[in-house]
Amino acid sequence: MRIKIPFNIWSEERLFAKMKKATSRYKKYGNVGDTFIVNGQCYYINLVIKLPLWFIRNYLYESEGCISPEDFEKIWIGIHPKRGMRLQDEVWYHHFTENIGGIVTYPKKEILR
Repeated sequence: MRIKIPFNIWSEERLFAKMKKATSRYKKYGNVGDTFIVNGQCYYINLVIKLPLWFIRNYLYESEGCISPEDFEKIWIGIHPKRGMRLQDEVWYHHFTENIGGIVTYPKKEILR
């Protein structure tokens, strides 16, 4: 199924640079097999699992497009300034790959007459 996952500019830049291969969210956005499009590129979700935030920060930060656990923490707090980095929180970790050769369809635009 085609889904929508919103990404900020920082994340879009990491996707374009092929550094970001996952996104962690408080909300579950999709399931294994779902696809989504960001800037014309199609991505395929191959893993969705609920994990503690401390685990993602310490061990999966690179898949999130970060260069260190501290970098991940800084980005996370920037996105969630009120909640901050509550390491005990469980979040949905969505891992994905580029859908190379996948068919990308765009919504038809109305033709003005």
